[in-house]
Order: sequence, then structure tokens, then C-alpha cells
Amino acid sequence: MQDPGIMEEDVKRILTNPFYCLSNIDPIFCQQHETLITEENWITTAKQFIKREGAEEFLKHLLANLKGQYV
Repeated sequence: MQDPGIMEEDVKRILTNPFYCLSNIDPIFCQQHETLITEENWITTAKQFIKREGAEEFLKHLLANLKGQYV
């Protein structure tokens, strides 16, 4: 029986949160800033990257960016 306090969406958020595998997130990601594209465009582009390069490659780059290894 599932704990009524934990919903499926909560589990998805836990499983996709890079906080649990990173000891440090680059401070730039904590700053408020103007966005360059919409979230919808980012998702569309991310999906295309995943189709072309694979999910593992995308996730490696995402984590590298969050660590501050970005261009």
C-alpha cells in the first residue's frame, strides 16, 4: 500500500532531482536572470538532443552544467 503522503509526482521529482548526486551546484544557477528561451523551447531542444545523442549523454552534460562546467 502506497503512503498517502507520497504521491507519484513526488517520487518523480525525487528521482529526477540532481541535488541528490551533486555536492555543489554552481552559484550562477541561484541568480535571478533574464531567460534566453522559453521552458517549452528548452524542452523541445532537449528532446531533440536526447533523440540524437541519447539520454545518458544529455544527462552527463546537464550535470556538468550544474557543476559549473558550462560554456
